[in-house]
Amino acid sequence: MIELRALRKVFGETVALEEIDLSVPAGEIHGIVGRSGAGKSTLIRCLTGLESPTSGTVSIDGVDLTNQSGSGLREARRSIGMVFQHVNLLDSSTALKNVAHPLKIAGVGKAERLDKARDLLEFVGLGDRVDNYPSQLSGGQKQRVG
Repeated sequence: MIELRALRKVFGETVALEEIDLSVPAGEIHGIVGRSGAGKSTLIRCLTGLESPTSGTVSIDGVDLTNQSGSGLREARRSIGMVFQHVNLLDSSTALKNVAHPLKIAGVGKAERLDKARDLLEFVGLGDRVDNYPSQLSGGQKQRVG
């Protein structure tokens, strides 16, 4: 579950986020949309702990990210996934290996990470693209691999 309470982010004199309250129940998928400069990226950066809010709280599965730093924040991020606006896939790796890469970094064994990567690609409708390289994928397919 994701919980944002009274989230506020200020950059100098610019208020990027003002009193954001949001609850996303576990298992639900939501998108954040808005015009350019509305604060979407800032909100996501606060949500993932890449940016510290000026005030308010960000909790994911009961863990308050606003009170985490260093190893605690890195540990919390292992259960947080996000797709960046600009897809940064490894051009020399297949879709399967791109999805499996973070699991490799996390120390997951080869067979388990490849099985998980296949399951995830199937989940996003790319089960037939596991052996394709980024240059063989459309923009939307690259986003889903990301």
